[in-house]
Amino acid sequence: MSPAKRSAEATARLRASLIEHARQLIAREGASALTTRALAAEAGCAVGLPYKIFADRRELVTAIVDAELDQLRAACAELVQSAGTGTVGGNLTRFATAFLDSPAIALSQEIFADAALRQAVADTAENGGMGPSAFPDVLSRYLTAEKQAGRVAAHVDEHAFGYLIASTLHNLLIAGKEWPHPTRPALEQMLTATATAIAAGQ
Repeated sequence: MSPAKRSAEATARLRASLIEHARQLIAREGASALTTRALAAEAGCAVGLPYKIFADRRELVTAIVDAELDQLRAACAELVQSAGTGTVGGNLTRFATAFLDSPAIALSQEIFADAALRQAVADTAENGGMGPSAFPDVLSRYLTAEKQAGRVAAHVDEHAFGYLIASTLHNLLIAGKEWPHPTRPALEQMLTATATAIAAGQ
């Protein structure tokens, strides 16, 4: 292996390590805790090292979002595969929690406030198959599968409900701290009530 290839692989490993440490830091302490100094402390490296890997904070945030796309894609696949198992309300709650607890989502306020960063993240999401229509689509597919399993009433418009649930999650995503957010038990209660309202036999 050439020295150049070894150097590139070492840089890629270091980049992946810093992204993972950033995700852990955000998950534990929130997006506001993500500073270069805090990231270096979390990763156990020199304060200047993240600057050598990421050109600026925008590149770091975009890289974190890119890494999270795999987790969100997995959550989408798991939701569709869960049709016919557990409860509809429980499945929706598990999906909503995975979405809202994502470190990428925790960075949403910063992303929406910066036009250049917002565009970079949007491009990354679109290229990763997780554009604006991804969440309404996966919720619609899930509800369609539940309808086929006989757990959602035949008259229910799964596309409309998928859009409404996705819109609710999006509203929670972009709302600032000054807006009231439901607790997770309250969110589960709301989604369970929705599932009950559209259940077969209702």
